[in-house]
Amino acid sequence: MTAPWNEGVQGEQSLVLINSEATTIRVQAGPGTGKTFGLARRVQRILAADGLNVPANDVLIVAFNRVIAKRLRTDIEERLGAGADQPRISTVHALCLQVVGEPIRLLLDHERDAMIYDVIHDHPDLADGYDDAKQALADHEAGIAENLALWQAVREWLTRHRAILISDLPRLLLDRMHAGDYEGARYQHVIVDEFQDLTPGEQLLFMKLRRQGGSFVALGDPKQSIYRFRGNDPEGLSKLETLDPDAEVTNVPLAACLRCPTDLVTAANRLMTLHPPALEAGSASDANIHVVFWSKPEDEAKGMARHIVENIRACPDNDHLVMVTRRQFGYRLREEMLEIAPELSVDLTFSESSLETWAVREAFIYFCALVDPDPPTWRAWFSYKTPGPDADDYLAPKRNADAYLRFLTSTADNISREAVEHLAQGPNTEPGGVGSKVVRERAKRFVELTAAFGPVLNQEPYAIIEAIFDSSRWIGGTLGTAETDMDLLRSRSLAILEDIGESEPPNVRLQNLARSLRHQIATREPFAPSEEHDLQITTLWGAKGITADHVYVLGLCQPALPGSRRPEYPGTDLEFVREQRRLFYVSITRARGTLVLSRATRIRPWAAKRLGLGALKANWQQWARLEMSEFLRDIMPVLPDAEDGDQWEGCLP
Repeated sequence: MTAPWNEGVQGEQSLVLINSEATTIRVQAGPGTGKTFGLARRVQRILAADGLNVPANDVLIVAFNRVIAKRLRTDIEERLGAGADQPRISTVHALCLQVVGEPIRLLLDHERDAMIYDVIHDHPDLADGYDDAKQALADHEAGIAENLALWQAVREWLTRHRAILISDLPRLLLDRMHAGDYEGARYQHVIVDEFQDLTPGEQLLFMKLRRQGGSFVALGDPKQSIYRFRGNDPEGLSKLETLDPDAEVTNVPLAACLRCPTDLVTAANRLMTLHPPALEAGSASDANIHVVFWSKPEDEAKGMARHIVENIRACPDNDHLVMVTRRQFGYRLREEMLEIAPELSVDLTFSESSLETWAVREAFIYFCALVDPDPPTWRAWFSYKTPGPDADDYLAPKRNADAYLRFLTSTADNISREAVEHLAQGPNTEPGGVGSKVVRERAKRFVELTAAFGPVLNQEPYAIIEAIFDSSRWIGGTLGTAETDMDLLRSRSLAILEDIGESEPPNVRLQNLARSLRHQIATREPFAPSEEHDLQITTLWGAKGITADHVYVLGLCQPALPGSRRPEYPGTDLEFVREQRRLFYVSITRARGTLVLSRATRIRPWAAKRLGLGALKANWQQWARLEMSEFLRDIMPVLPDAEDGDQWEGCLP
């Protein structure tokens, strides 16, 4: 107990995690229960000369995302001391890419979308339409259900386009292991965080990276499983015996929440009554919980902006985090805050949907086609139709699959800029097939854009970035969401360009920039700069791995949470609602002290549609009622009474 890795440890459960000699350990750890603390101490014990004295390169730690990996790296470095050898700490996909060790073009979401249409065009017997094919492919990738014929058709498409699916990286390594082709490292100690957020294939992969006789620790919490759309396995922790039938699994539960005040723990347990075990209250801090309602979303943005600014100014050394149920709530809040306090630094981390608006998506694809025109980029360019000045309908039926595939074949699977220019000038019959007119119009659009940018394209890379990612140059790019996303894309591009330096020719620097952008979007690396901010705004999903002294959750109305399951979302309506409940559970347990839960009570139907809230029951110009989220209703009996935002005095501690 006098060893440095046991100093200041509270609770027997954490001591077991740190000191257990078991070869396979399952740690079910609720939010704020000291999982990261115990993990860092365990690593310290493994590496210390007076501990197990294991070489650092024999220890692998797998984190679900970069936020969690960064925090783990910081905590472990603090325990080991500056200059000490560090274990390998990596995210899932970064580890796979490093192990593969070869240049790989990862397919982006919109490129994957087009791929599925192409596959079912060539093989209509494989699936009953796009949605069926998309779900079947997702199930195959996650290891839930095999669909070998569909997978082989997808592989043929990927071969033609010289690309790979990011979800296939773990399967690629597993296949190499099964075939005896894997020559990479195996580790004496493997520790995997957020195990419930991995797919079955990923869970098996990391188990197999353990060396014979080594230890494996899986940490996580089924109640915090929120990534069903990527094929994760919420019950993965309970299946360790299946992954390794010979393993004797030691269970280490962590149940005492040291982060959240007691009242917040009570609310969290009430939310998840059907899913024991309950969290135990372990923090002596006072709760500062507020439930606020506003007349309409505009009032919510203005009012919350005013009070958040007031709280930041009163507590500038504390962490402040905003979570929103829809990205548009975050954009509106940021605009209101910067009007009140332009000196504040507000971090928008919406990278998971950075290409959602047509203006930004077209600008991004055009830039890639201009400076690094690889096959998936050309496929993306021809997937759409160019809308008119006042329209936002840019999705071409079946993504022009018939005409595109004919064009691809006519170029011997090697679409070039010259081929695109020829198509733009060719007869109306080219390239033939359904959608040929739209495909030819997209070729013309590329040629016209290149002519419009003209002299700018001969300038230095910085000037090219400023010009291409100028929202005023693109359809609909001067309003709201598109403008903000374009600003984020431009600022991130300039930062990457600066990191690249000036040792290479301009064309090579721009090519490397395009590849870096594609990689960051494919791996969902946050676009926002890494420096400290006064406030961070994120979606509920984006807050995984983040905690703050002051947490504000906006948009807690029923149409937003849980809202309605989109057709492309896997599983049933019930599974969707259950995951949305877990999402709210994760959200409220980010708070170390202050928690503000906010919603509007009415909205115009047209505004609701614009915000992504679906069709509400009211005439177009009438007000539609916004009921509180059913999850908020579940915990209201243990929260303070809701306050009218017009009378609310704010959340100053």
